[in-house]
Amino acid sequence: MAVRIGKIELIGLTNIYTEDTRNLVQQRVPGQSGNIFQDLGREPVTVVMEGILLGEDTQAALEELRQAQMKATPMSFAADAIAGADLTDVLIADFQVKQLAGHESRYSFFLKVKEYVEPPASEDAGAAAVDEAAAEDAATWAQGSTDAAAVLQDPDSLMDAVDSNPEVLAHLSPDELGSVVTQTQDKLSGENFGNLLGALGKTNPGAIGGFIDSLKNSGSLGGFIQKLAAEGVNLMQKLKGIDLGAALSLIKAIAGAGDFLAKLQRVVQEATALGESVGKFDPLGPFKDLDMGANP
Repeated sequence: MAVRIGKIELIGLTNIYTEDTRNLVQQRVPGQSGNIFQDLGREPVTVVMEGILLGEDTQAALEELRQAQMKATPMSFAADAIAGADLTDVLIADFQVKQLAGHESRYSFFLKVKEYVEPPASEDAGAAAVDEAAAEDAATWAQGSTDAAAVLQDPDSLMDAVDSNPEVLAHLSPDELGSVVTQTQDKLSGENFGNLLGALGKTNPGAIGGFIDSLKNSGSLGGFIQKLAAEGVNLMQKLKGIDLGAALSLIKAIAGAGDFLAKLQRVVQEATALGESVGKFDPLGPFKDLDMGANP
């Protein structure tokens, strides 16, 4: 019978058997005959092997087995015998070796291995991951609150704060954000306004309606619509894939107004260019250089 443990093949086995036990706790019942047994499950299967280790690499094999026992290193296990056929990994519990007299590389051995099963994951492992995620969320929330306070103190820092941490918008009420944008409207471009609405839609879409109302009440909404038109900013593209809810119709109205102004500006520009061309047109110009000849 051949048994392989790790990379070592034990071909000189003379005896192999298993020890299977079950952990039963006997509970005595006072005043009654018989006992109650509590089943606590089976013990790991033990395989005992005896035999002769021989060959050219016996020293290396012995050293590998000794190191595995000393360090309690799990080793793969395979056997074509009935005993231990279901085991895949084992720990060496006992290893005894005797060198046979008259043979330089022949040893008799006694080897006892126990079934190895991966220990269950710690109950704290999942809790640790949850705690880590909660701590990360708390840190992000705290950073967002700090950035929001900084924006309220320095409105000019709004776009830099949003670029580095869009979650800052979740810490500003619609009126606070509207006030900050109104104070910096001369420094914000149409592209800035579109990016700001896109970031707000991703972090706090429910605040878009209140934000637009705040701009409208402050009288600054029209200026941003003109900037959107002048720069050709596609506002709906900035908000693509975002569930705007009740604010959708409002955003469409702003985008439509911007498109209308952009087209109107193009018409005005084309009409102005046409007027300039007509003003410079001289219908007799082509004939001024002609030689009409002398009158008879």
